[in-house]
Amino acid sequence: MSGKSIGFVPTMGALHAGHLSLVEKAKAENNLVVCSIFVNPAQFNDPGDLERYPRPIERDIELLTLAGCDVLLLPSVEDIYPREGLLHLHRYDLGHLEHFLEGRSRPGHFQGVANVVDRLLSIVNPDNLYLGQKDFQQVKVLEWLVAHTGRSTHIVICPILREENGLAMSSRNIRLDASNLEKACIIFQSLQFAAANYQLYAPSELQAICIKHIESIPNASVDYLEFCDTGSFQSVNDWRDAEHIVAVTAVMLSGVRLLDNMLIK
Repeated sequence: MSGKSIGFVPTMGALHAGHLSLVEKAKAENNLVVCSIFVNPAQFNDPGDLERYPRPIERDIELLTLAGCDVLLLPSVEDIYPREGLLHLHRYDLGHLEHFLEGRSRPGHFQGVANVVDRLLSIVNPDNLYLGQKDFQQVKVLEWLVAHTGRSTHIVICPILREENGLAMSSRNIRLDASNLEKACIIFQSLQFAAANYQLYAPSELQAICIKHIESIPNASVDYLEFCDTGSFQSVNDWRDAEHIVAVTAVMLSGVRLLDNMLIK
């Protein structure tokens, strides 16, 4: 579209207000808004997780229409991976991002993310790519992808939207019953505590306090809780190691994986 800007919001569906806020921001900043819904099998290392992922497509289409999406891309697996299929994906040199935190816990996940987004960017060729801060490490991977594939696409990072109790909005929240939805606020509370009190503790001490607090809830297990430099996304051992630091965590609550993060410095 000559002379007109395109904003792109890639999703896996099961849309919530967080997704729609990306669409609304894209709508405000571009002439045309394109959204995609594609549950990407290449980024699931657990077949059961892929099978359980919610797919309320008719509801999603209605929500996107109301939010002002102009074009909806609904590709099949064959559309995205027409030749090589899922067995021979392109391999990207993602450095430590691939094996750190979320990458360590979900082998191959970020290779799958990079493959699908690279293909979607080739199809849409957007001026602006809208991503949510909730998946902080994924944002870092896609920043790397755009920089190393020579694209001129600008990445716009949008803030986390939260439920009334502070739980980060996620498509996976639908799998939590009312009791666990209520309990899950402890993740946000722990990150708030870290942001308010980090100067009182060494990173390792604060990490232990936050993990203990979260795991005081029945059926809650912390996969990781780490303090990272927002630029390099390396762990910090001292608050003076980085100018800007983010606390990132993944928690399993009754079998549901919940991600969250908060800028603490």
